[in-house]
Amino acid sequence: MEAEEEGAKKLSEVNFENLPPNYHNESNTETRIGNKTVQTHQEIDKVTDNKTGSTVFSETVITSIKDGENKRNHECIIDEDCETGKYCQFSTFEYKCQLCKTQRTHCSRDVECCGDQLCVWGECRKSASKGENGTICENQHDCNPGMCCAFQKELLFPVCTPLPEEGEPCHDPSNQLLNLITWELEPDGVLERCPCASGLICQAQSHSTTPVCELSANETRNNDKEDPLIMDEMPFLSLIPRDILSDYEESSVIQEVRKELESLEDEAEESRFASCSCFVTSPIQLAK
Repeated sequence: MEAEEEGAKKLSEVNFENLPPNYHNESNTETRIGNKTVQTHQEIDKVTDNKTGSTVFSETVITSIKDGENKRNHECIIDEDCETGKYCQFSTFEYKCQLCKTQRTHCSRDVECCGDQLCVWGECRKSASKGENGTICENQHDCNPGMCCAFQKELLFPVCTPLPEEGEPCHDPSNQLLNLITWELEPDGVLERCPCASGLICQAQSHSTTPVCELSANETRNNDKEDPLIMDEMPFLSLIPRDILSDYEESSVIQEVRKELESLEDEAEESRFASCSCFVTSPIQLAK
C-alpha cells in the first residue's frame, strides 16, 4: 500500500495546463519502498490543433511492483492477452484480466461488455449496432446519418450523438474561414458539439455563452432551393456559414450552368416562334 501511494504522488505532479501547446516526454523511475521496488514508465503527450484550437492530453503509465522474489503484478498488457470472456483492466499499478460485464453495467470500451453487447452511453447493452445513438466512435464515419461523433464530458470519450434540433446547444462556426478549411482537410474529426440538424443554423446568444440552433430568415428563404436529400446526407454543410455557401453558389461554374440553361430556353422559344409563323402564313398562301 505504501508503494502504491508513493507512485501516486509522483503521477499527481503532472499539470497539463502548464505544459506548452505541443509536448512529449518519456520517463522511467524506480523507487525502493521497504522490500518492494516500484518501476514506472510514464509517457505524457499534449497535442494542440493549430486549425481548430482543440487540445488532446494523453498520459500512458506502465507500473510494476517487484517484491523480494522479483514478481510483477501485470497479468496482461492488451485485451488479447486474456482468455475468452475477459478483458484487460488497466489501472495505475497493475493490469488484470477481468470477467466481461453484463447488461446495464458501466463501461468505457466495447470490449468490456460480454458477447455481442456494445457500450452505449457508458452502459453495456444488447441489441445495439455500431453507429447508433450513444455508441462509441473515433470519427464521423463511425456514426449513422443524422448523428455526429462528439465528446461527452460525463463520459470522457466520444459517442455518436443526434444532431441538435432548434433551441439545443450546437457547434458554433464563429471563425468562418477556419471552419471551412478545417472541414475540407479533416471532415471526419471528433467535435466537442454537433452541428445543427438540416434546416437550422448555429447562432450565438446575447444572454449566454453557449450557441443554440435556430431557424433563420435566410434559411427559410432558401429552403426551396436546397435539395433535402443532399442536406440529409451531408448535415455538416451547416458548419459552413450561409454567406460562404452563397458565394459558392454564385461561383463561375454555377454561373456558366445558368447561362447554358438560359441559352437553351431562348433556343426553344425561338423554335416555337418559327413554328407559329409558318402556321399563320399558310392560310394566306391558300387564299391566293
